[in-house]
Amino acid sequence: MLAWGIPAYTPPYPGYGASPSLVPVVAVGVMLFMASLSLLFILLAEFLDRPLPAAEREYPEDIGEGGGFTQVGRVHLVHLAKLVVPSILFVALIEYIGYLPASLAFLAALQMVLGSRRWLQITVVSVTVTAVIYVVMRYGFGVPIPGPQLI
Repeated sequence: MLAWGIPAYTPPYPGYGASPSLVPVVAVGVMLFMASLSLLFILLAEFLDRPLPAAEREYPEDIGEGGGFTQVGRVHLVHLAKLVVPSILFVALIEYIGYLPASLAFLAALQMVLGSRRWLQITVVSVTVTAVIYVVMRYGFGVPIPGPQLI
């Protein structure tokens, strides 16, 4: 990502303040650092022949500790899909219906996937978060919002 993806697909600097590649470069850099740090801890534990704490093992119940079953390290593809599919739809819909309706629908769908069933809460959170992000990006940073503009 740092060496090819971000430089190849970042548009020319438009003059909105920071370079468009700054956020992805920082995000990927932090992810690489955290993954490397986690890998270093695991390798040190293996090299020094010390067991990892139960919270950092993939399957602690296999060790025979009395803690019982935990979900650490297990991926549930259905739960993952429930979060990834709305995110993909959100990104695709922004270009067709605009930021505001796509964000409202995305946040409402995401709250429902996460278990919220109170319509007042879903509506207030969706409208508030969408409005705050819109105002901060459009008027605070002066960055144009993607997709067709309603306002």
